[in-house]
Amino acid sequence: GTAHYPKHIPEAINQAYGAAGRALTLLSHDIVTVSGSVCEVDERKCMGCGACISACTYGAIEFRETRQGKKAVVNPVICKGDGLCNAKCPTGAIALKHFTDEELLSQIDAAVPEEEIIQQMDAAVGDV
Repeated sequence: GTAHYPKHIPEAINQAYGAAGRALTLLSHDIVTVSGSVCEVDERKCMGCGACISACTYGAIEFRETRQGKKAVVNPVICKGDGLCNAKCPTGAIALKHFTDEELLSQIDAAVPEEEIIQQMDAAVGDV
């Protein structure tokens, strides 16, 4: 803990019980569910080059031996979804879960109609 203020021993003990109780609620589960964006590996595309492993600043990727050779595997508990491994993968085998290129392009298409994009591009080219 951190230093708070001078307090009586029973109050300090109660505060310690509270902190221990909060930690126990996390540690008592057999499975920890993480939220947020994490990366996934498509084993069919992975060629086992290791570029993703060297790019991952969290150490969330490791090789696992398969029938097709070594393939990258992402530990979703450690992964923070920053996408560095995605950018480094030469085969595009790694993608952010729920943020694939197709999904992002669909969101862009939904936000801005294609006709509007064409008009803006025509206007920009006309200004040159």
